[in-house]
Amino acid sequence: MKPGKDPLAMASTASRPVHLLNRVLFLLSLIVVLLGNVTAQAFEVRDGDMKAILQTRLDAPVAWRYTPNSEIWIIDVPGLEVLGRTFNRVTQLKEHQYSEPYPRVLTTEELTKYIGAANRTFASFAAGHDLRVSDLVQFFNYAERDKVELFPEEYALRDFLVEQGLMKEWRGFYQAQKPHTMILSIPQVQERRSNEPGVTSNARYAILLHELAHGEFHTNLAYNKYCRAFWEDSLTDTQKDAFRRFLASMRYAVENEELLINEMQAYLMFTPDAGSFSATRLGVTEKALAGMREAFLKGRPPTRLPLNVKAGDAP
Repeated sequence: MKPGKDPLAMASTASRPVHLLNRVLFLLSLIVVLLGNVTAQAFEVRDGDMKAILQTRLDAPVAWRYTPNSEIWIIDVPGLEVLGRTFNRVTQLKEHQYSEPYPRVLTTEELTKYIGAANRTFASFAAGHDLRVSDLVQFFNYAERDKVELFPEEYALRDFLVEQGLMKEWRGFYQAQKPHTMILSIPQVQERRSNEPGVTSNARYAILLHELAHGEFHTNLAYNKYCRAFWEDSLTDTQKDAFRRFLASMRYAVENEELLINEMQAYLMFTPDAGSFSATRLGVTEKALAGMREAFLKGRPPTRLPLNVKAGDAP
């Protein structure tokens, strides 16, 4: 061996940068794993009844577990624009598409044109929403199928459903774990903005009550049967046609009879806001509207929701 530096010492010196690099890579991979295990909740979760929800003012979206009915969640959102970005696309799929041979999720460009054609904006397209978990599962699967890029708010809703065990992902598809659970949405009180309508306390109450009526329709079998019987046996063909015209003016899929009956009961009995529903908007006389409401009450509908609420009333 030629005289000179010890080869073992040379190897040791040369390996130090390699060991250092490996250590850095190991630490980085550990950080990635730890961060991956700490998933931030999509929404803050709270428990509350109608009064608690109405009295709470928020600066960020909250998911309410509705204490009177464990099958209902209420997403409470500050800002109608954010509310629309979260729910307008899925609502368009579920309530405005019915007879299409190939239902699909609209792209953002298509949705913007659709809303504009109705003389609405994302903030004014709908003030509240009601969807079953099964509806949302179908929506997210269609979006994945067609590679439709969604808004961050829609992805947050998807993550919430997974976090709460309402749906799960399996082999690239979403599956409903609790398909009949209802997801409702309402806006917070707000002043009128340059691109958004205002929401008063009374309007917030009317929206919440209307959406809870939809939740009741889907989760209370006895009430569901009562509403169907009322539609079939108590309303005249002329009155049914009035509701069809009223809902068609808002682009509801009026070919869907279940949707017609659901919206009929929610507007007729649980929308104490003349700007949203009235005899004039329905195209009937005040006497005719009062008669329909009296007939609905006469049969003693099996629900704990407050009936015959007047505009301006609030708990």
